[in-house]
Amino acid sequence: MQQHVTVNANGEIVVDRTEFREERLRPLGHLLNDWDVRSGTMPSPESLRPVLADALGDPSLNVFPWDPNLDAYVDAVGKPTALPTDKRRAVTLVEGPDEPLAAIVHDPALLEDRGLVTSVAAAVRMSFDNAHLAAEVHAQLEEVRASRARIVAAGDAERKRVERDLHDGAQQRLVSMTLALRLARTQLGEHIDPAALASLDQASTAARAALSELRELAHGLHPQILTQAGLSAAVESLADRAPVRVDVDVSTDTRFAPAVEEAAYFVVSEALANIAKYANAQTVLVRVACTAGTLTVDVIDDGIGGADPARGSGLRGLSDRIAAVDGSLVIDSRAGSGTRRRARIPADSFGPRMSPGAAIPA
Repeated sequence: MQQHVTVNANGEIVVDRTEFREERLRPLGHLLNDWDVRSGTMPSPESLRPVLADALGDPSLNVFPWDPNLDAYVDAVGKPTALPTDKRRAVTLVEGPDEPLAAIVHDPALLEDRGLVTSVAAAVRMSFDNAHLAAEVHAQLEEVRASRARIVAAGDAERKRVERDLHDGAQQRLVSMTLALRLARTQLGEHIDPAALASLDQASTAARAALSELRELAHGLHPQILTQAGLSAAVESLADRAPVRVDVDVSTDTRFAPAVEEAAYFVVSEALANIAKYANAQTVLVRVACTAGTLTVDVIDDGIGGADPARGSGLRGLSDRIAAVDGSLVIDSRAGSGTRRRARIPADSFGPRMSPGAAIPA
C-alpha cells in the first residue's frame, strides 16, 4: 500500500495519512459527482469493485453482494463467502431498507476517515439501487411487451373465429340462396312473367354481390390463403386485388410462425389500403426478404407522399402490431416523393417455423 512518508528534523519517519486520505477521497468524490450527473455511466454492482479499487488506490478492495435466497454474502460467481474477521482487513456493511445490500472488504486505513467510508458505502448503495431500479423497469417493459403481444394474439384469434363463423354460417347460406335462385330460374323456364324474371335476376345479382362482399370481409379478418399457402401467396393475392399496379418480389418461401406471417401480411394489407385511399400512386413495389434471421417487408409507392402516422389509427395500430413481435416499422414519406414503409421482424420469434406448404393451425 502506497503511503506518504517524510523524515522530520529529529530524523523520525512520519507517515502522513491525512494527505493520503484526501487523495483517496478526491477521485471518489469526482466519481460520485459523475454518477449523479450522468447516471448512465454508473457501473453495475458486478463492475463496481475495480472502479472503487482504482479510485481509492486499494487493489485488494472487494464488494460482496447479499443474496437473500442464500441468506449470505456471495462472491463474483454467486458462491456464499465468509467475511474476514482479522484486523488485516476491514469490513463495512451496506444496509438497504429491509435487508443487507453488500459488504465492502477494504484496507483498514479507510476507517480512519468516516467521511471516506460513508462515501464508499454511498457509492455501493447507489450502484445497487440503480441496478434494482433498472431490473424493475426492465420487468415492467417486458410485461408491457408481453401484454401487447397477448392483445394482438387475442385479436387475431377472435378474427379467426369470426372468419370461421362467417364461412360456416352466413356465407354458406348465401351460397345456398344463390343456388336456389338459379334453380328456380331454370325450373320456371322461358314462359316466366318478365316482371318475375327481373325480380329473380335482381335477387340473384344481390345475393352474388352480398356473397362477394362477405368473402372480402372474411378475407380481411383473417385470410385463408395465408394459413393455407403462406406469406408469398397471400401477398400475391393482395397485389392482384389492389386497384393500382403492384409489383411483388418475395425472395423466400419459408413458412414462419403464425404471428410473424400475420404481422408481415398486415403490413402489406394496410399499406395497400392506405395507398388506394390517399397516395394517388401509379405503381407500388412490395418486397419481402429474410436475411440473417430478420424478415424485412418493404412497401414503396410513387404517390404524393406526406403520410403521417400521427394522423390516423391505421399506421399506429400497425406499429403496435409490429412491436408486439419485437419488430420495427419505419416510414419515409416526404411530400412529393412517394412513401416507403419498411417493417423488420425477427423471423424466429414467437414459435417454430412451418415447412413450405404446411398449413398453420388456426
